[in-house]
Amino acid sequence: MERLHILDGHGYIYRAYFALAGPGSQRLSTKGGMPTAALFVYAQMLIRLFIDERPERIAVVFDPPGRTFRNELDDAYKATRRETPEDLKPQLPYFSKLTEALGWPVICEQGVEADDVIATLVGRARAQGWDVVVYSGDKDLMQLVDEGVTVIDSLRSIVYDAARVEKKFGVPPAKLRDYLALVGDVSDNVPGMPGVGAKTAAKLLGSYDSIDGILAHNEELKGKMGERFRDPEALERLARSRELVTLRSDVATDAELDALVQQPWEGAQAEELFRELEFETLLERLSAARPDVPSPSGDAAATGPKGNDANADDGSAASSARPAFAPQPTQVALDEAALAELLAAACAHRRVAVFAESDGARPDRAIAIGLALAAGEAAPVYLPLAHRYLGVPAQWSALPEALRALLADPAVEIVAHDVKSLARLLRTLDAPLAGVLGDTMLAAYLLGQEGKLEVEDVAGAAVGAELPTRKSLLGSGRSKIGFEAVDISAAAMRAGGAAAAVLASWPRLGEQLEHAGGDGALRKLHDELELPLALLLAEIEEHGITLDVPYLRALADELGGQLAGIERQVYELAGEEFNLGSPKQLGHMLFEKLGLRADKMRRTKTGSYSTNHEILESMAESHAIIPPIIEHRELLKLKGTYLDALPPLVNPHTGRIHTSFNQAVAATGRLSSQDPNLQNIPIRKDIGRRIRRAFVAAPGKTLVSIDYSQIELRVMAHLSGDERLVQAFQNDVDVHTQTAAEVFDLPREEIGPDERRVAKAVNYGLMYGQSEFGLAQSLGISRAQAAHYMERYFERFSTVRAYMDQVVADARAEGAAVTLLGRRRPIPDLDARNQQRRRAAERVAQNTPVQGSAADIIKLAMLRVAAHLARGEWDASMLLTVHDELVFEVVPEQAETFAKAMIAEMEGAYALDVPLVASAGIADNWADAH
Repeated sequence: MERLHILDGHGYIYRAYFALAGPGSQRLSTKGGMPTAALFVYAQMLIRLFIDERPERIAVVFDPPGRTFRNELDDAYKATRRETPEDLKPQLPYFSKLTEALGWPVICEQGVEADDVIATLVGRARAQGWDVVVYSGDKDLMQLVDEGVTVIDSLRSIVYDAARVEKKFGVPPAKLRDYLALVGDVSDNVPGMPGVGAKTAAKLLGSYDSIDGILAHNEELKGKMGERFRDPEALERLARSRELVTLRSDVATDAELDALVQQPWEGAQAEELFRELEFETLLERLSAARPDVPSPSGDAAATGPKGNDANADDGSAASSARPAFAPQPTQVALDEAALAELLAAACAHRRVAVFAESDGARPDRAIAIGLALAAGEAAPVYLPLAHRYLGVPAQWSALPEALRALLADPAVEIVAHDVKSLARLLRTLDAPLAGVLGDTMLAAYLLGQEGKLEVEDVAGAAVGAELPTRKSLLGSGRSKIGFEAVDISAAAMRAGGAAAAVLASWPRLGEQLEHAGGDGALRKLHDELELPLALLLAEIEEHGITLDVPYLRALADELGGQLAGIERQVYELAGEEFNLGSPKQLGHMLFEKLGLRADKMRRTKTGSYSTNHEILESMAESHAIIPPIIEHRELLKLKGTYLDALPPLVNPHTGRIHTSFNQAVAATGRLSSQDPNLQNIPIRKDIGRRIRRAFVAAPGKTLVSIDYSQIELRVMAHLSGDERLVQAFQNDVDVHTQTAAEVFDLPREEIGPDERRVAKAVNYGLMYGQSEFGLAQSLGISRAQAAHYMERYFERFSTVRAYMDQVVADARAEGAAVTLLGRRRPIPDLDARNQQRRRAAERVAQNTPVQGSAADIIKLAMLRVAAHLARGEWDASMLLTVHDELVFEVVPEQAETFAKAMIAEMEGAYALDVPLVASAGIADNWADAH
């Protein structure tokens, strides 16, 4: 799939200056006295990015000088920003020159902020089915995060997908615009809503979905919070704030997506500029940044971003004594005789590394193209299976029986990279894996290796392997080929080298797992939890879940009918038909023919009227035509995002959807999924529940959904050992009611919904390290009242505070937060000088043992359930894991007893000091079973 990389140019400039180079012209300058520190760091950042990513399609977007349309909306916009530092000013003209000298396309549109250009490019790229990666630390751009769109904060090495955005802000990307409008932005002088901070904004949007929803229910808001949301002046500022933070995705730009490619260059222009700036030390790195030079994977992968822990012998310190990696050339095996030496070595050493190459847009449709093996001192071998090009030699139509027997022999240890994907692929070749010993991807993940975890990255860090990447073989853009078209000898070089590298890397990674933390817990976590879970997830993915496509299409048709009816209504009100999907025609109709006016009317760069959502919302009361236009847009988006997108994901051979679970992504250990992302299917709105209803049981089966109750609070009770909290769970008392009784000093029977709501906020807020200010904002109360609640809470649950203080101290001493099962999360910012970063790190240290332990427990439960199913007592299969929920398919006559048996397995997954409690639902579809 095509991927567009977009850099926030000014974001990179200011990070290069403030975060890395540092103010002060004396830091670095030419002999003539011109400051160059920010330019030097910026050049390093670009070169590093190119070496690490080798982007084929890329654009660097800069802000233009002068005013933009937002200044026309609000003269005070960005008025409070400090002046550009004096030592940065002379460097500014060189940034775009330097970027262009390296062959990177530069975009700067007069009168339009870079954020809006980026939003427009993202929209165009996604319309063509491309993935997009945006490099920026700007929170405004995180509104763009969606399926296929990620934002990377490269300074902090954080990849923001939808889950990471929601974790950071408390709301999903789709609600981030309204969140930012509520909170405001001091740096941009966006006023926001007075008295509403991050926690309050997230809570309000969680309850009412949007600013419009809040305003529709503002009578429900109590005290000063209610007064603010009924104050006309405050509401006017809020509307302006929302308009200011809204990203425009319809700006005019001459940039063509197909032209946004790294340009070939001779190097002379860049070298001349580097010499002018006296960047002598960077000149030698320019050869690495040439588009026509193969990626020096050893350079990037051997060190990793910021020096990753996976390089260390003991899991905590980098090792300088990395063994040399020098495998024999790979042999292409076209007959069994050519396999003999390798099979003999595998049998003698009782260990073999396996690496596969495949084609296919999705794992459930992957085709094995070739298989490589490495064992002992024998040369790696490559078995071509499905290469297709003119003159290709005869290949294996099936794996030889001797090899299948080797892979199925539990006495032979198998090491692999991403064993889940390998197991799924080998199932298509009727070759089950038996004696799996290690997974280098999972090992690197557990050890905290930063950045990508592809085989070349992990093996490069572990043993210095320099492997050709798939991209170097397949190309990109219009000239990209499938792996089936790769020459067999080139494929053998990559796959055989990868197998040999995995074989060499595993002993080193296994040793690091043993010694990290000094207790062997990570090795146990790999061997007894993550590795068997990977094989289980392969089975779950392969099984999939049935999608009622006719129902979903009927739902899409229903929405289509609603849309058609709305269009007719709009045309009647307009007096004629026009293209409702054309902003230009819509603007002409509203503002020319109907003569309507909006408070913040403006034109786009092409001269047509802007008809974005905010403008239409501001006009909602001005004419009867506006509300149906807004409704039409909202329904059309829902239809495209969900109803039209899910049916193509159904595998034509199985009739089921096969999601892919990400096991090595979340720092807490939680699983996520993609294609489709089942965790993000909306459930609060009726349309979301109706979408879940499309996930159904197969004919003759029913669905059973089982999920844990308040698992994170139960883990907190266990970890803290607080007597009152433990007793509440042991006595099956509603913990929020119990907390309310303690905080308000009332009998439990006198606790009402309002008191329970406060207690719930206290329970979860304090568990995540919330301050009295944060609690005050989340509840819309005074800081004094919040402080009183916290004081009462810690008086009554005194051991919780002691635990929270101790867990931060332990993490600071260990350099990592640790879960019940020994999962480690490095938190370097615990010793940061910056107070804000240090406090954020402390909250991570407090939360990780709770959230990470809950993630470990659900994984343990999955393995217990799978072992139970393996007994053969039930006609049932595990279909999904979503957050703290497991979904099964079972014959109806067994459903009730099956649910009870699985509840028992899940409740017995881990012995806490409080009971684990799970509950089940049974129905023919996911919505009704949950």
